[in-house]
Amino acid sequence: MLRTLTIILFWINIHTLFPQKSIDSLGVKEDFKIFENILKNGHPSLYQYVEQDSLDHLFNTTKESLSKISTDIDLYKKMLTITDRVKDGHLLLFAPNSIKSEQYYFPLILKIINTELYTDTDDFGIPVGSKINSINKKTTSKIIESFKKYAATDGYNLTRKYRDIELKFGLFYAYEYGITKHFSVHYTEPDGTEKSIDLDAESFVKVKQRNTKRNSYFAPYHRQKNRFDFFDKHLNNKDPFVYYKEELSTAVLVVNSFGIDVRVFKSNLVKIFKELKEKKIKHLIIDIRNNDGGFRPNAIHLYSFVTKKPFKQMISEYVISLSVQEREYATRTFLNEKDFLTDRFKNHPVYDGWKLTFDDLESIMVPDHYNRFKGKVYVLTSGTTFSAASTFALNAKNNKDITLIGEETGGGYYLLNGQFPVYYEFPNSKIIMVMSMVKVENYVKDKTVPIGSGVPPDKYIDLSVENLIDGKDPLLDYLFRLIKG
Repeated sequence: MLRTLTIILFWINIHTLFPQKSIDSLGVKEDFKIFENILKNGHPSLYQYVEQDSLDHLFNTTKESLSKISTDIDLYKKMLTITDRVKDGHLLLFAPNSIKSEQYYFPLILKIINTELYTDTDDFGIPVGSKINSINKKTTSKIIESFKKYAATDGYNLTRKYRDIELKFGLFYAYEYGITKHFSVHYTEPDGTEKSIDLDAESFVKVKQRNTKRNSYFAPYHRQKNRFDFFDKHLNNKDPFVYYKEELSTAVLVVNSFGIDVRVFKSNLVKIFKELKEKKIKHLIIDIRNNDGGFRPNAIHLYSFVTKKPFKQMISEYVISLSVQEREYATRTFLNEKDFLTDRFKNHPVYDGWKLTFDDLESIMVPDHYNRFKGKVYVLTSGTTFSAASTFALNAKNNKDITLIGEETGGGYYLLNGQFPVYYEFPNSKIIMVMSMVKVENYVKDKTVPIGSGVPPDKYIDLSVENLIDGKDPLLDYLFRLIKG
C-alpha cells in the first residue's frame, strides 16, 4: 500500500499522468502484423522515399522491440516511426481515446517561424512574438523535432509539418510526454527580456476558443476588432467568398475548402465570377492558404475560371491491389470497392500492379469561356495547402500567366496518394489508420523541382516575427503594393 502511494505521489509531483490502456504482448503483435500487412500489400507508393531494404529492416527491428510495449500509446508511437519514413500525407494514424487530453491541454497559442516557436496571442501577460525557449526544461528545438512524426506530409516537405504542429501543439505534447498538468515556460520577449512563467494546463475547449485570437490570422490587418467573428467568417467559412479592394480594382477570392458539394461549389463560383465581370475587376487573388483539400472536381472547376486553355492534372493512377487488404478491420470506404478498384483497374495491368494512363475527368478540364476571368491572377499558398488544393496550386504553377506566392504547399509536386481512402481500426489498441490506395502521378512542366517537394511558389514570402507582432499579412501586403505600383 505504501509503495503504491509513493508511486502515485511521485507522478503527481512531476505533474504528468499516463492514462493509457494496457495491451498484452499478443494484442500488440497482432495489431502490428495487421498494420504491416496493410502497408506492404495495399500501399501504392510504400518505397517511394525509402529503400525496401531499409523499411524492411525498420519493420523487423520494430517487431523485435514489441515485447517491451504494454500500452496503446506506445504502440501508436512505434507505428508512427514507420509511417513517418513512408512520407505520405494521406497515410494517417489517430491515437486511441484512452489518453484523455481534453482537460489537460498546453495553454499557449504558438506559431513556428524559421523553426522557432513564438507566441501568437498575448495571453497570460506574454507579449505576442515572444520566443519560447523551453517547456518543462525541454528545449523547443527538441520538442519540435519529437513532434514531426505526428504530422503527416508528402515527401520531404516540412511546411505542412510545421503548420500542423503549431495548430495541434497541445495534442502532440500529450502524446509525446503524457498528460501534463503544469508547465514551466522560459521565454524571451520581443525586446530581449528573458522571463519564466508557470502555467496550468487548460481544457481543449478554452484553448480552442483562444486559438481564434491568433495574430497570424491577420484580423488587425483587416481592421477587424472582433477576432472571433473574423475567424468565423474568414477562416472557418468553407464556402468560397470574395471581398474587394475597390481602389485597386482587385478582388480576393478565399477558398478554404474543396470539400463541399460539387454542384453547390460550382454554383457559388458562377455567381462570384459573374460579379467579378460586372465589376470589371482587373486583378484576382485566390487565397488557398487554409485549404487542405476535398473533392478534385471542385479544384478543376475553380481553375476553369482562370485559364485560357484546356489543362491536365495527372499522368497516371496506380494501385498495387484490386481489393482492400485486411478487410475485416476496415471500418469504411467512401467509394464502392468493386466499381472503383476491380472494374476500373483490372484491364490495365503492369508488372507490379495496375495503372491507368488516362484521366476520366479530363473532359471537364477546359476554360469556362463565358465567365472566365481575363485579368491578372495570383494564388496564395501555405504548408496547409494540401491534396486537391495542392493540385490546384500545381495547375497554377504550370501556367506562366498566374503567379504563385507564399510558401511550399504540403501536397506533393510530382505525386500524391489519394482517390480511395480506407479507414481501419486495429482490434486491440483501437488505433485508427487511414490509407489511400491510389498513387497519382501529377502533370508537371518544370522538372527541375527536387523530388519530394511540395509545389514551390514563384515568389517565396514568409511570415516574419515583425509581421506576427503587427498582425500584418505579408502576402496580401506585398500584392497590394505591387498592384498599386
